[in-house]
Amino acid sequence: MKRLVLTLCLLAGSAPAGAQVFLGAEVGPDAFLKGDSARIDTSGEDAFAWALTAEVSSSTLYAVFGSTTPEREALRYLRGGIYRQELAALLLLSERSGVPFKKLAEDLPKAGGLRGLARQHGADAMALFKEAGALKAAADGRMPLFLPVQTSTAPPAEAPPPDEKD
Repeated sequence: MKRLVLTLCLLAGSAPAGAQVFLGAEVGPDAFLKGDSARIDTSGEDAFAWALTAEVSSSTLYAVFGSTTPEREALRYLRGGIYRQELAALLLLSERSGVPFKKLAEDLPKAGGLRGLARQHGADAMALFKEAGALKAAADGRMPLFLPVQTSTAPPAEAPPPDEKD
């Protein structure tokens, strides 16, 4: 009997299971600390896709991707696992061989990588990869265009009064 009373007392004193559920509205110890300011992602895939397509002519991009939004197409392939320099190499190979980029991207794993794909289309893989490196470097150089612009908080300087001529 004592054990039953002791068990009932312990059960009555514990919190119900519903009180132990995390509702997501609790305030943590860091709630009142200043957070990091928002920054534009200058190293992300979006910035690179834009910069790469800015380096290549519009007619080439349309012929390669078959789309009027080549930035989205390039971004889709980057997010799909194609590396940046590999994307540039496939873009160059597509331009030279006349094979659509989509077909080259699909055949890439089957061909055993860029070297096998270049061999299938009669291109020199090492020269192609070197040119793609230069294209990637040029696109990387454009990526800082995504940096936020700092504006001055100082009031504008007043212009000097015009010369008065009598």
